[in-house]
Amino acid sequence: MLRVARFLIAPLLLVAITLTVLVLTSRPAQTPKVLTSLGDQPLVIAHRGGRGLWPENSLFAFQRASALGVDMLEMDVRLSSDGQIVVIHDATVDRTTNGEGPVDSFTLEQLQQLDAGYNWTADGGQSYPYRNQSITIPQFEAVLQAEPTIAKVIELKLAGNELVDKLCQSLNDYKQRDRVVIASYYESSLQRLREHCPGIATSASPNSIRLFLAMNWLGISSALSPSYQVVQIPPRHSGVELASSALITSAKARGLSVQLWTINEQPAMRKLLDVGAQGLITDYPDRALQLLGRSTRISALSD
Repeated sequence: MLRVARFLIAPLLLVAITLTVLVLTSRPAQTPKVLTSLGDQPLVIAHRGGRGLWPENSLFAFQRASALGVDMLEMDVRLSSDGQIVVIHDATVDRTTNGEGPVDSFTLEQLQQLDAGYNWTADGGQSYPYRNQSITIPQFEAVLQAEPTIAKVIELKLAGNELVDKLCQSLNDYKQRDRVVIASYYESSLQRLREHCPGIATSASPNSIRLFLAMNWLGISSALSPSYQVVQIPPRHSGVELASSALITSAKARGLSVQLWTINEQPAMRKLLDVGAQGLITDYPDRALQLLGRSTRISALSD
């Protein structure tokens, strides 16, 4: 029995020493300029420009959401067949336009001939108010040019270096590196971005989120030195509550901003704000602004 105890003590001591060293040498994330410029208020982030209010990921949506008074615009980017960055969520154009086929089978010119408001409806298909309204799939640089001052969350929907490198170049060209948070499911893309666009704010990848959640559950999150500045998560995943006050407190202690998606109903918004959520990613930014008692500047929106 004594021999077994001695056998177990050595690895446990090694683990304890390793954790102590990690805690003593760990460093929290530094709050990026894109977030410090927005202050301490909970952020209202228009998911795909506010897809519950108007056609998603369109320049029309981004301009309307900006006029509404949101804090950040969330959008998705891919590449056209001729290597242009375009703003669209799906791998195909079928769901949101009157076209069919993979995004990367179209040139930019061909994509912009499609009607990106064609399938948007707020009443289950009884009406399609944005058909034939010249709403197109935007080129990413057109969004940067049209909305240069508002902060943006940009999700890379493709793996590989080409999209990362072109995105970095566009942000440099339009001097918007300090106005964005970059998100992606692909850790390799985020890592390349951090190397080639140093100082740019990024969100945690799924693997990084899993590691943070596990460390928080084990009570050792203070040993984490995050390479990212933002944690974007749903309130629940696979039946597990993620957005707890304890987790958000741990994230804040590591210098991380917690932004929750996709929160569309005001009771859920209130509950998450009460546990400390720092951002709400929502299809209905007008509801979040109203809940927070902020003017939605509806008068600025003209039909």
